[in-house]
Amino acid sequence: MSQPRDANRSAGLDYLRTASILIVIFNHFLISFFFATSKIKFEGVIALISASAVLSIEWLFVLSGFLIGAMMIRSFERSDNWAACARDFWLRRWFRTVPAYYLFIFINYLLIKYQLTEGAFEYRSLFFSQNLHEPEQTPHFFGESWSLALDEWFYLTMPIMLGLLSFVFPLGGKKSFLIASAVLIITPVLARVAISDGFNFFQWDAAVRRITIYHLDATGWGVLAAAVNKWFPTWWRSGIGQKLGGGLLLMLAGTCGSAYLVRIGANEEALANVISIWSITLMSSGTFFIIPWLSQSFKNTFNSNRLVETISLYSYSIYLCHFPTIILVKYFFEINQFTSIIKLILIMIFCLAMVLLSASFVFHLFEKPISDLRERFTKKVNAAPF
Repeated sequence: MSQPRDANRSAGLDYLRTASILIVIFNHFLISFFFATSKIKFEGVIALISASAVLSIEWLFVLSGFLIGAMMIRSFERSDNWAACARDFWLRRWFRTVPAYYLFIFINYLLIKYQLTEGAFEYRSLFFSQNLHEPEQTPHFFGESWSLALDEWFYLTMPIMLGLLSFVFPLGGKKSFLIASAVLIITPVLARVAISDGFNFFQWDAAVRRITIYHLDATGWGVLAAAVNKWFPTWWRSGIGQKLGGGLLLMLAGTCGSAYLVRIGANEEALANVISIWSITLMSSGTFFIIPWLSQSFKNTFNSNRLVETISLYSYSIYLCHFPTIILVKYFFEINQFTSIIKLILIMIFCLAMVLLSASFVFHLFEKPISDLRERFTKKVNAAPF
């Protein structure tokens, strides 16, 4: 099932997306196959490594904001008709994401109905509101969908903000995008300040990181990157090595902070408050600073990196497929605390192969055919860096 290569794809951004989705998968493998069977305990260095995987989600959010921001800039600057631009944008995003999401709501419903996993259907998930302002019910129904719900609210609110700003500034102009990205960045930080309460890692994960209104700033950093890429090209193209170094330090600080919440002490509430507020900001802003390097440092490299491009292309289907696949593999292989580590490793390798295979089928037989229908109703907009 070969896929034609897109000349507009950015190799560096595909590397980031591929690294993100693989880290997510292997951390979920670690949790599902090793922590859940008590073969490995969530403690010590292993716990810190697993907690550090939260950085990969920040990469995906900032990358989404960057690519969608570039798409919106191109779309809104070529027309003064906000309604037409917003309609095209929403249709293109919803054709791309919503049908596959509802397919996997149904699949997850069946897994619960036939008692292959725990949980209960949550109606809020039909409207992407399962984690809008409060934690999801547990056990989670379609637990990984919290991140997609955040993206969907970003897709909805960004054009609305641009429309409101168009009463003061030209539609799609520099000031509109800079102000919109600032609102997206600042508002969730203020919201986190308001609810900061000395969280440990699991409390922070459930009550802050997975809540849409407290985490939209990650996509805001991506939109800011798109605006800077468009309107400040000299800054964007200069000193990319220094930006890379600074970005890595910021990401390291944010990741170490969030991981430290695993072992935060009862007498360290003030530090826990600081971490719960600013770790997302540090990781997201760090990602903002590495994007100029990623978008410019990998040219004409896909002749030897087709696998990276393919995994990046399938990333949404992989995201949707991997947890149902884990559930089915654990059920049919009867994984429990008596399963040997060697067998668990072999099963994990098999599970990875099944995730990639099922994602390929979902992409080619469902996601892409339905996504292609949007070409009948909308105009295609390039999402590549400027």
